[in-house]
Amino acid sequence: MIFKKIIDSGLIFGIIIVTFVISLAIVTVVRDGKDLRVGLFGIEQIKNQRTPYENPTDVDRSLFRYAPGFAILQWPFMLESKMYQPFKFVNITPSILAWYWTQVLLLALSAKMLLRLIPAPSKEIGNHNLKLSFLLTLPLIGYELANCQNKIMALFFILAALLLFKENRLFISALLFSLAITVYIPLVFFLLYFIIRKKEYIISFIPAFLIVFVAVPSLFFGFEFNNFLLREWFVRTLKPFSLTTSYASYIDLRASSQSLPSAVGKLFAFGKTWQFTYLLPPVVLHFIIRISAGLIVFFSLLAAWKGRKDVFQGLQYAIFLILALLLPQYCIYYTWAWLFVIYFAVFNYIGRPETPADQKAVLRILAIILIIGSYSIAVRFLNNISVLFWTTLLFWLGAVATLMLPATRKA
Repeated sequence: MIFKKIIDSGLIFGIIIVTFVISLAIVTVVRDGKDLRVGLFGIEQIKNQRTPYENPTDVDRSLFRYAPGFAILQWPFMLESKMYQPFKFVNITPSILAWYWTQVLLLALSAKMLLRLIPAPSKEIGNHNLKLSFLLTLPLIGYELANCQNKIMALFFILAALLLFKENRLFISALLFSLAITVYIPLVFFLLYFIIRKKEYIISFIPAFLIVFVAVPSLFFGFEFNNFLLREWFVRTLKPFSLTTSYASYIDLRASSQSLPSAVGKLFAFGKTWQFTYLLPPVVLHFIIRISAGLIVFFSLLAAWKGRKDVFQGLQYAIFLILALLLPQYCIYYTWAWLFVIYFAVFNYIGRPETPADQKAVLRILAIILIIGSYSIAVRFLNNISVLFWTTLLFWLGAVATLMLPATRKA
């Protein structure tokens, strides 16, 4: 009832959003650009012809884990910031504010795109569902913004790519998709969705990928140095997870990480700072993770293939966003700020008159469980047993089942 009153009153909702955005700007400055410093460190390293993938404070774990092109996207936000030692800056406040307000703008544009990308049964229902989804995700969005993270930018690029894809503007879509994976590589799973829907997308994606990852960075950094950075990026950040035969090479048991590898590790491994005790051999854990990830991808593709009609697209987007949350080496819970897209998709689907009543009931229950799971991040013990991961996986199962049931294949 409280949410309904807030949503129905444009004035109250507006006051809440304005208060949230302004107060969060203050909090963000007080936190002093915690994660923005990683990006600015990377820029400083590249400016000095050094690899940004080395971490002077922890040689075993890179903090700058992005493709070299991400430094170009973040370069304008250096402004007056000066690094006097790794991850320590003076005059960083203008950079923090510029980055914060840019993310707020991208979030607003993402919300606007959602109304076109996932049509609701009516304009009124769409606006209601968007407001409700945003309110339910407000703590996660706040945590994402206050940390000066970049997942809102990644979300903006992938939503823009999906919208242009829907409008059959494939090359521009592929460019924006390439920018999305420059910011957050796990979004690469969407390539499978694009190809399933339109096989010719790969023809646009290949040149777009080369432009974003090779051509443009080479103009800024030089061809040889960009090649060096690409190799460093692969060797130091991608290879230890993607090309390995043992969980020991990528174990991450941080309470804040809620991805599949971390959730499995928390069940069968203990310890910290590389002093781990395993209940199962690391090779066996690696096998469990890889088989589980393969099954999740397979059934996601099957659901995307079976649910071809427009009425299913919102749930398909939700499924592939969930892949980018669950399957990386690690994923910190503030990335679940993307839940506002997932909630919007499921609320719109539930609101359709042709959706069977039993599916509406099941999806409502799963959405409530996921909402509870998302608030569980406030309790460290629940993070240690990966409640957010398991509730997200349960929701994914429900979405996949919904797409694959013949009863949902209505026009």
